[in-house]
Order: sequence, then structure tokens, then C-alpha cells
Amino acid sequence: MSVAFVAYSDIQNELNATFDASTSTYTVFGLAVGQAAFQAHVDFANLYVNSIVGQNLLTTDPRYNWAKMTAINLACLRVLVAASGGLMLGGFDYRLGDLYVMKANVSKLAFQTAVQRYQTDLVKILLNFATPVMTADAQAAGDVPTYRGGLISP
Repeated sequence: MSVAFVAYSDIQNELNATFDASTSTYTVFGLAVGQAAFQAHVDFANLYVNSIVGQNLLTTDPRYNWAKMTAINLACLRVLVAASGGLMLGGFDYRLGDLYVMKANVSKLAFQTAVQRYQTDLVKILLNFATPVMTADAQAAGDVPTYRGGLISP
């Protein structure tokens, strides 16, 4: 049985999304995201993290919090990118004859900032989460066996 690190309500709260029950859509940065698509991104994030840690990660495991943060960032990033469909990045730019005009819309900048933030956080968290770290106790240094004989020559 796989662990559900994140639920759709977590992503809804993280993205400050609103839900319209009559149309079964979430609104994120003014963009509509279907309820099924929203849930699919959450399911993908949980499946992705479970594929890294295995199916039996307990909440007491030190990796659990890293796994949850990975799932949240991945799900949010997927929802934002899928919601935009690439339209937000160029949707406010236009040509006027030979002049190319780029409008800096507040929602466009907020959207770009959010995507970059989730991308940066996801990379950092994945590095911490997926990289095994070995620790040593300095007090146990005397218990480590060492070779005390002569030099070894080939």
C-alpha cells in the first residue's frame, strides 16, 4: 500500500486555489484547473515519491518530512504548469508592426515567480531527500578498527 504524502486539500491550500462545485474546477492564478486534473497531479506526486522511498515509509522515519515536501512541491509545480498551458508566459506579448511589445502584467509576474520558486525548492528538496548521508559519532572513533602493522607494498 502506498503512502499518501499529500492530499488535494494540501495543494489547494498551498496554491490558495478556490473550488467551484458547480463546474468542478479549481481556480489558480485566475486559471481554471479541472478537479480530475488537480487530483491526477496530486496522485502523480505521491506515486513519484513512493517510487523513491518504497511503499512503507512511516511518519516516524526522518525521510518522511522530506518526502512530504517533495510531493507538495512537485504537485504544485505540475498544477501550475498544466494550468498555464504555456499561455501565461507569452499571453500578454504582442506585435505592433515591427515593434514587439512585452507587457509586464502583475499576474504574469506572480505566476512566473511561483513556478520558479517551486522549481528551485523541488530541486533543493530532492537533493536532500534522495542523497544518502552517512554520519559518524566522534565518541565512537576509538571503536573503529585500524591497521597498525607495517606499510603494505605491492
